[in-house]
Amino acid sequence: MKRYITIDKRYLLIPICAQQELKTVTLSCQGEKIYEFNIPMHEKEEGYYGFHYFAPIDVEKYIGNVLLIEGGISGSFLDALSLSDTVPENLQAHPLLHFTPRTGWMNDPNGLLYKDGIYHLYFQYNPFDTRWENMCWGHAVSKDLLHWEQKETALYPDGDGVMYSGSGIVNEQGLLGLPRDACIYFYTCAGNKSKWSLGKTFNQRIAYSTDQGKTLTKMEGSVVKHISGENRDPKVYWHEESRGYIMVLYLKDNEFMILRSKDLKNWKKSQVLTLKDSWECPDLRRIPIEGGGEKWVFWCADGYYFFGDFDGYEFKTDGVKQEAYRTKLPYAAQTFWGTEDVITIPWLRTQNKGKLYTGVMGIPRMLTLARTTEGLRLRQNPVKEFRNARISVSASQGEGKVFYMMQKAAVIELSIHMQNPCDFSANFYGTSISYVPSCGKINVGKDTIQIGKNLNDFSIIADGEIVEVSAENGLVFAVFEIETDRKSGNVTVDVSGKAYVDIYRVE
Repeated sequence: MKRYITIDKRYLLIPICAQQELKTVTLSCQGEKIYEFNIPMHEKEEGYYGFHYFAPIDVEKYIGNVLLIEGGISGSFLDALSLSDTVPENLQAHPLLHFTPRTGWMNDPNGLLYKDGIYHLYFQYNPFDTRWENMCWGHAVSKDLLHWEQKETALYPDGDGVMYSGSGIVNEQGLLGLPRDACIYFYTCAGNKSKWSLGKTFNQRIAYSTDQGKTLTKMEGSVVKHISGENRDPKVYWHEESRGYIMVLYLKDNEFMILRSKDLKNWKKSQVLTLKDSWECPDLRRIPIEGGGEKWVFWCADGYYFFGDFDGYEFKTDGVKQEAYRTKLPYAAQTFWGTEDVITIPWLRTQNKGKLYTGVMGIPRMLTLARTTEGLRLRQNPVKEFRNARISVSASQGEGKVFYMMQKAAVIELSIHMQNPCDFSANFYGTSISYVPSCGKINVGKDTIQIGKNLNDFSIIADGEIVEVSAENGLVFAVFEIETDRKSGNVTVDVSGKAYVDIYRVE
C-alpha cells in the first residue's frame, strides 16, 4: 500500500511497534527514492494502530513537496503517520549521566570531537526499533561530558549502504576546499547491508559540517575503496612528526591496516598487521605515562590493547595482549579528537528490559598509563568534570557501617580506601555489592565475577540500572547492568577493617 503526504511541518513521525516483524518502507520525492528503512509493525489492516513510540524524520527541506510512502505495509500503519514541528516527549526513565537515546537502538560511539566548548558524541543508531537495524549516525552534545542533549539524526542510509562507524576531526590543515573550522567525518558506507544497496561493497567515505557539527553533508564517492571483507571503522589523526594523516582500519578476522594521506582524499597502504583475538573499532594513539613520557597504544573493540612504537608508517609491537575490562559490557570505545586529556567513551551492551531504548554510553574516562610491577598498565578514571561535580554527603574513617539516605534522584559514588584489603559489602537502593579479597570475587546484584585478589581503592558509581566499578585507582575496571533503575533510597557501606569511606552525590 502507499500514501501521499504533503510536507508542511518539520518532522514526519513514524509509528514504531518495537520488536515486531520488519517491513521495508520507502520514501520518495518527485520520483526519487530518498529513504528506505526496515520498520517493525504489526498486521492490523485498518482502525486504530497501536504502537510504542514515534520515530521522527527531519523532512524540513521537503516542505512544500509531496512524499510518497509505500511498501508491504497496512493501511492502519499509513494512517498513523503524522507531521509535527516538535518531537514528542517520552517520559520513560533514563540514567542521569550515562547517555541513552530517547528511543531506539544505540551502539558504537562515532566521530567524538571537542570544538568551541562543545563535546560532540555521534553514535550508531536505529531510530526505528529497539534492535539493531537501519544503521544511522545519531548525535548528542554536552558542555561538561556529563549531561547530554540528543540532536537530529546526522546521517541516514542511502543507496550505497548503511552508515557504519567512523571518526571525526577538525579541518586544521584547511583541506578538501573546506574552511579550517569545518568538522570532517570518516565513516564506513556498508554496502549490501540493505535492500537498497544490494551488490555494493564496504568502503570509507567523508561527510563534513560547516555549522558546528549540526548538519553533516556527505561527499560524493569513497576515499578508500573496498579492500577486503567488511573493512570498516576508520579512525583518523594527524601525525605531526611524519607530517601526514594516518587512518587505522579494520579489515577482517584479526587483521588491521594503517593508511596515510596528505590531503584526506588519497590514502595509501602503510602497514597490515594482525593482533591476537582483536577485531573491529581500532584506535591508535599516544597515551601519557604518569610521571612523564608517553607510549603508543593500539586499541580494539573488546578493550584489548597493545603497546608499541609508531613512526607514522608502521606500528611495532611485542604482540602481548592487555585487557582493559573485567566484564564484557563495555565495547567499541573511542577517544575524542581535540581534548587535552585522552578521553574515551565505551558503548555498554545493555539489555534495558522494559525500556524503549537499547544501549547506554559509559561515563567518559581519562586514560593514562601507570608504571606497575608488571610493567605499564592502562588507568581509566572518570574525567575531571565528574570529580568536580561530586558532593560529599557522608564520610567515615575507621571501622563499621556508613549510612546515608538519598532523598532525591542522583548518581552516587562510593569511594572505599582500606588500610589493608579486606571484605566489604554495600547496599544502594536494594542492590547489594560485596568483595572478598582472598578469592578476588566481587558480587554486584545477581552477577559475580573474578575482579582480582587483594584490591584496594574502590570506586563504585551507580546510575539507575548501570553500575561502574573500578579498583586500584582505575587500573581495574568493570561495568554491570542491574535489574532496577532506582536512583534514590538508603545507601550503606560496611567494611570489615579500618577504612576511609566517602559517599558522593552527583547530579
